[in-house]
Amino acid sequence: MSQVSREITDIDFSTQNSKFFWKELFEKGIQHLLDEQKKGFKNTKHSMVFSKEIFRVEEELQVTDIFQRALILDTFIYANQKTNLNLDTIIISELDYLYNSRRKDEIGAWSYFPDLMELPADVDDLAQILQAYCHYYPKSFFDDLFEIPIQTTLKQQANEDFGWESWILPKENLTKEQQLQCEWIHKGWGTGSDVDVVANFLYALNLYDKERFENDIQKGLQFLYNKQDQGAWGSTWYHGLNYGTFISIKAIAQNNGNKEVINNALNFLFKSRRPDGGWGLEDQESDSLQTALALLGVSIASNYLEKEIDSKWLDKSLQFLAKRYTENEGWESCPFIKMPMGRPIGFIHTILTYESPPITTSFVTRACAAFF
Repeated sequence: MSQVSREITDIDFSTQNSKFFWKELFEKGIQHLLDEQKKGFKNTKHSMVFSKEIFRVEEELQVTDIFQRALILDTFIYANQKTNLNLDTIIISELDYLYNSRRKDEIGAWSYFPDLMELPADVDDLAQILQAYCHYYPKSFFDDLFEIPIQTTLKQQANEDFGWESWILPKENLTKEQQLQCEWIHKGWGTGSDVDVVANFLYALNLYDKERFENDIQKGLQFLYNKQDQGAWGSTWYHGLNYGTFISIKAIAQNNGNKEVINNALNFLFKSRRPDGGWGLEDQESDSLQTALALLGVSIASNYLEKEIDSKWLDKSLQFLAKRYTENEGWESCPFIKMPMGRPIGFIHTILTYESPPITTSFVTRACAAFF
């Protein structure tokens, strides 16, 4: 990978085709992610304290990076396919890490905090890891790894809105540990179908076996159509509207879904961009993460609808991201994951947040790759 010596913010964008600069930002982002991988993802980890007075934990400080590394891994896989970086050794090592991070029970899925007994495995982790495997390995290499968690999830599609529960638990014959998890779902984590989770799972199901799961996919698509609000989708577990909108566009387009729904989403993203070329959370300044998520949605939706995006319009967002870049950390830490506490009692009293520069950098890198 070439090392870029000059500051991107000093570039005159009128002098060359903007694809060159999208690629330049992409290369810088990949380099930061590779450096983070070499450091053992120390800036990617999510740490939270769970008191021994309430939870059955050996260590009160619980640390995780499973979901985060699955996201970054998918960026590595995409980069490996799009360029000649030859990241196979890193990719295989990360896939092995995810394989060994499964819960050691009869379902064998993934929990966000794997050592927190009260927290069950969840569909979002399952979907993200399934995508990484599907993007890299032939299905015959790993199909037995995902069958039980997928089937357990699909059996929970009993909600009238055609969505699935976000937690992977059997309906009956629960073990003592699963009974504990079920108790905490109803007093801590919350129940119901989450747009962000359903969309991620639909995309993964398509990659895994679209024909076999076509009926389930169609139900899930209807769930997403019903949940669209003025062109956007909100999220339970992520800050803002852009993640839910991006991931829903991605799922619908991958499954050849309703083009009018996609067009409404694209219009929402166009209209919500700010004068500085970026997007942001409500009542906050534009940031790199919300901008990257919106651009990913714009890219997928416009390709699906076969609509061209005005290059000058895109250049403003390119300039925004270039100005936010720093040699020290890539792109800035931005609120990403949110954990609303108090859902089961109908009163959200606290929202816990996770953010990190590598996660923002991963999404920005993917967004930049979409435009060169």
